[in-house]
Amino acid sequence: MNVKLLWPMIAATLMSSACSDTSMARKALKPVIEYQCSQELKSSKVWKIGTYLMSELQQQKLEKEVCGCVGEHALKEIPATTLLKATVDEELKAELTKQAIANSLKGCATEYLQNK
Repeated sequence: MNVKLLWPMIAATLMSSACSDTSMARKALKPVIEYQCSQELKSSKVWKIGTYLMSELQQQKLEKEVCGCVGEHALKEIPATTLLKATVDEELKAELTKQAIANSLKGCATEYLQNK
């Protein structure tokens, strides 16, 4: 997922919520992350190939499940103040991007395995 595009929106959201409540910041950012996830999926060759034989409804359902999971898990255990600092610190931004991806993979894989 191209997280670089999210950082300006993350900064604005965090500043508007005064960075005091991590869960509030996460709730505010979840739709942004889900939207970005959706855009990334739609442009992914792997996604296009993997969903080629699916109906439009099946694709939409799977996209909603995948991006919902990513939005739910990406920012776990990342304080709002750290997210704000990452808007101006490239090194921290790179670290948080890796952590967000790891959180998503770990959380979504666990969720998937529990539901199967």
